Amino acid sequence: MTMKNLPKISLVVPLYNKVNEVERAIDSIFAQTIQDFELIIVDGGSTDGSLDVIKKYENDPRYHLIHQVSKGLPAGRNEGIAVASTNFIAFLDADDEWCPTFLEKIFHLRDNYPNAGLYATAYATSFGDYIHEPHLSGIPSAPWEGLLESYFRSSALAFIYPFAPCCVAIPKSTFEKIGLFNPKLRTGEDAEMWGRIALKFPIAFTSSIGAIYSAVATNKMTDNPNVLIQHPFAEYLATYPQDELKNHPDIENILLYIEKEDLAIALNNLYAHDSIQARVNLKRVNNSIFWKQKIGLTIISYIPKKLLIYILPFATKCGARI
Repeated sequence: MTMKNLPKISLVVPLYNKVNEVERAIDSIFAQTIQDFELIIVDGGSTDGSLDVIKKYENDPRYHLIHQVSKGLPAGRNEGIAVASTNFIAFLDADDEWCPTFLEKIFHLRDNYPNAGLYATAYATSFGDYIHEPHLSGIPSAPWEGLLESYFRSSALAFIYPFAPCCVAIPKSTFEKIGLFNPKLRTGEDAEMWGRIALKFPIAFTSSIGAIYSAVATNKMTDNPNVLIQHPFAEYLATYPQDELKNHPDIENILLYIEKEDLAIALNNLYAHDSIQARVNLKRVNNSIFWKQKIGLTIISYIPKKLLIYILPFATKCGARI
């Protein structure tokens, strides 16, 4: 493929046993108002018939299927990045979907904010029977677009992150400067990446919804949580030059964000049936902004394990997430 004929953007879709959802995801790509792309599906060894479902796309010259060599979702994204022929990469997990104008919104952001390290739209969350609209904090409502004043503050104060893997596009030059997704992570690898980018680059965002994240899809990575000591981004900050971090212009909001992530890890550990570690995480939350969430999760951590299964679905109202 010559430079002249290169597509505008590479679309990376990691796939592993999503037979019930992958067709919906791929159809949403081919329904985009912008069709100048290459589609890279990275299959991690699906055995449920997912590959049979997507055979109908194989005659399209934009479609490329590669078989993942390494293991895990972050590694699959990295393998997709490695074979991408363009310098601009968008991601869609195989159980999510794009609104028809997602790519159109992304290109509009890139044209208006060429120095950003990440471009993203807002997203809605599907719970099967209903769609939950995003509740953003410190960001104007749609159709606003611009550079986020502080990714860390917006993420800390919102119930959900402003964006998810299903609604971001990242220049290859960003990965060249900060590295790829951490292949060792099973949970939180996306938030760890967004934090690394936000430390170094402005983030361009539109509060218009560009994608739908499916909260009830099958075979989700978060279905069986492991006990976590701290959030992956906090682990990354421990390796970051401490003088540079201390003097970062957004350090106050970075620290606020880390406390919010301690709430998220506490909730994760309650789901993983480790109430003691959850309380350790909660002790690190000291900002008065989070006192209600901290008290709520602390009370829940003392509920007998056999009852937690009934209580935890309501615990997300405490505002914790990973």
